[in-house]
Amino acid sequence: MSEEFLNQNETVQCETKLIVTESMKADLLCAAKWAKFLCILGCVGVALLVIVAFLMMFVGAVASKLLDGMPLGPVMGITYLLIAALYIYPLIKGFQFANGTKAACLQNDQFQLARAAAGLKDLLKFTGILTIIVVSIYVVALIFIMLFAALGIAAMS
Repeated sequence: MSEEFLNQNETVQCETKLIVTESMKADLLCAAKWAKFLCILGCVGVALLVIVAFLMMFVGAVASKLLDGMPLGPVMGITYLLIAALYIYPLIKGFQFANGTKAACLQNDQFQLARAAAGLKDLLKFTGILTIIVVSIYVVALIFIMLFAALGIAAMS
């Protein structure tokens, strides 16, 4: 009996079609244009990060040899390269959303709309996970700062 209900429910879901009005298409196209603009700015940002990373590695290496100091420049340069590499995935997914949405709206293509929605889902999922990680790091850092401050105050007493 429940199997029969599930089959009927699947049939109803397959027959139900998503209707996208012209107003919705206009909103999706506008969102796609903004997404593409932000992705282009992101690409410029990644390029600048890479340039600054190599400058830091070069200048930092020269400065550490001249001043007999720690090689902080190369470490910072590698950190900047890692940040730039981390930023590439959301840019790819943002472009996937922008291009898929534009193609779907202009060609009335359901597959392209599904591809665009998947790109947006992946972008938001990545951003959410990254946000959780960064907030967690901030919380742990704040706990350590408070702990060291308390130890410093106790040592002064």
